Amino acid sequence: MKNNINILSDDLVNKIAAGEVVERPASVVKELVENSIDAGAKKILVEIQSGGIKSMKVVDDGSGMSAKDAELALSRHATSKIKSVDDLYQIETLGFRGEALPSIASVSFLELITKTRKNLSGTQIKVEGGKIKEKKEIGAPEGTSLIVRELFFNTPARRKFLKSKVTETKHIIDLVTSYALAYSEISFRLRSDDRELFNLKERDFLYQRVEDLWGKEFLSSFVQISEKGFAEKESFDPEVTGFVGKPEIAKSNRAEIHLFVNKRPVISRFLNHAIRTGYGELLPQGKFPIAFVFIQIDPQKIDVNVHPTKREIKFSQEHQIYNLMHLSVKKTLASLRAAPTVTQMNNGVKTSDKELDQKTGIKTPKEIFPRKDALPIQREIKEFTKKEKGFTPQQEKLLSEIYTKHPSDKDNGIEQKVIRPTEVSGEKKNFWQVFESYIITQDKEELIIIDQHAAHERILYEEAYANLTKSKATAQQLLFPSVVELSPSEYFVLENNLDLFAKLGFEIKPFGGKSVMVHAVSSLLRSKSESLFLKAVLDDFEEKLKIKVDHSDPLFRIKSIAQSFACKAAIKAGERLKLEDMSGLYKKLLATQNPSSCPHGRPTLIRFPLKELDKRFKKK
Repeated sequence: MKNNINILSDDLVNKIAAGEVVERPASVVKELVENSIDAGAKKILVEIQSGGIKSMKVVDDGSGMSAKDAELALSRHATSKIKSVDDLYQIETLGFRGEALPSIASVSFLELITKTRKNLSGTQIKVEGGKIKEKKEIGAPEGTSLIVRELFFNTPARRKFLKSKVTETKHIIDLVTSYALAYSEISFRLRSDDRELFNLKERDFLYQRVEDLWGKEFLSSFVQISEKGFAEKESFDPEVTGFVGKPEIAKSNRAEIHLFVNKRPVISRFLNHAIRTGYGELLPQGKFPIAFVFIQIDPQKIDVNVHPTKREIKFSQEHQIYNLMHLSVKKTLASLRAAPTVTQMNNGVKTSDKELDQKTGIKTPKEIFPRKDALPIQREIKEFTKKEKGFTPQQEKLLSEIYTKHPSDKDNGIEQKVIRPTEVSGEKKNFWQVFESYIITQDKEELIIIDQHAAHERILYEEAYANLTKSKATAQQLLFPSVVELSPSEYFVLENNLDLFAKLGFEIKPFGGKSVMVHAVSSLLRSKSESLFLKAVLDDFEEKLKIKVDHSDPLFRIKSIAQSFACKAAIKAGERLKLEDMSGLYKKLLATQNPSSCPHGRPTLIRFPLKELDKRFKKK
């Protein structure tokens, strides 16, 4: 009788494992970079071709492997990082499964070159589709070099799911950036298609690495958090450190919330929620903070073995961690409410070397960030997290305290918005602005209510679209060109779409590293900060790129950049308008091809016929 149950071949098992571990080129880079870090590397070089689809190379100066270990490393479940079941509950390395290399080798052409300090020569192993084709002794520097070519060459069904070169490159940039943040003491170089995207030197402090990646101006909009959970021995005592961005630099997505647990980049919805709610009402609906938050915790209190990619982890006491994160963010922001802005500090206040925090390296002068009115957090958090669920009287008191209005707040509560006509002497008052967001006017026998932001967005979108498809926009030269520092991801997106920005009237040139010089801006742009506007457009445009598989579609790029430009350049809710501004906005809106909705599909205006008003007021 024929058996229905079969033992899978090693080749098939490896391909199945590859499907779990290797999703795209960035997955390969992740596994290789983690191995380099675990090997004690101080320098890591990542080189990719065609977004990693053609080839990926990771070179480090770590401990390397002997000839025997190099061959064993290509076997399934071969690892130097765990030896017993107990080790699974106190993982202190990034990798430990022993599946990465054989899984990657089974779906690619892999070349491994490695050498230890003790050995006089190195070892080279070449693998094709999981089978070792060549092994020999060669001269090599100390460390390990891994080259992966033609990913998924033998699994075409998987290869066709890869996205464009631009998208895959973007994923790799984001990934290497995460590890560069977590390990500032290691130098990272990233090269794409023979171009250097960044070269980060070793740093002593996190704030220096953030400054290297995003620039000094970006760093000045952050505040430091540093809190411990409990003081007792043999207790649940996590530590939260890092930086959270001020509300004014919030983004429209969660992509810039960087979380690390024991220096491992992780994804966590509940931690994201804790950070977001820590801001309370400081952030408007739909906005998310920029944050770099590190949790240091006993490895026995977390489980990193819940997912093949190790990006998701579990905490043994999630409730306490959530509370610690939430309160740390809330208290930090509350203690800085009355402080001058950081730009004021940069303009006039000098900081002595004695005021340099020895742990994080960020300067926090007392006269700029007063802490005397900030309540001690350790005792309150200790009381707050005594119970897994529910609130004690001490917890309720603490929550009431941190959510109480600050003395500087207005005593009369929220300012009441009133409807008032726009006052323009000698002119007919046929336009009114209400709540500094809507315009009311009359057209024949209809009452018309216009959303000023959506209306302006529709106008700018059609003008920008025309500039991108027909005639180039008029540029307005800046009296003083502006230098804008971008993140590696922002610089990459801009570099690949400079032609579109040029058509919109922007004159942007490289200025060394990840900085660009803005010489001219679109004539459609009202008075705005070139730096903030450019970053906001790139951020919005980048989000649209994430949901599109084929970025080579020129029409998609044109519509996306036009939408992003219009959204960020349009009049915002809360801006007061003059009579001529409202009149001009209404006339231009009626002249557009689709005056009834903005580019995102929201209505720009609502019409109330006089008959409907009479009906509502019970008139015959």
